[in-house]
Amino acid sequence: MPLSEPPNPEHKSNNAMLCFCIGAGLAALSWFLGVGSAFSAAFAGGLASAAVGVVGGVALIFAAFSGVILMAVGAIWILIRVIADQSGGDRYKDVQR
Repeated sequence: MPLSEPPNPEHKSNNAMLCFCIGAGLAALSWFLGVGSAFSAAFAGGLASAAVGVVGGVALIFAAFSGVILMAVGAIWILIRVIADQSGGDRYKDVQR
């Protein structure tokens, strides 16, 4: 695209999908790491592993909560964009097919 052409107003960013997918990744990663840390803390025993388990547990809870929030924001953002595209009226009226 030459620099003299204006940007396409119909171009949409992928930020809503990125927000949702990063949230899903955080939620899945926290689940996998949580299961692993629970098994390792159960088999290791001792005071040091309990301290690491508590700190790791708090971090995993924060990651899971952040993932759920990002997924909710991404889903609502995608839904709003779909509704906005459907209620455009005669926005695509002159499009050649």
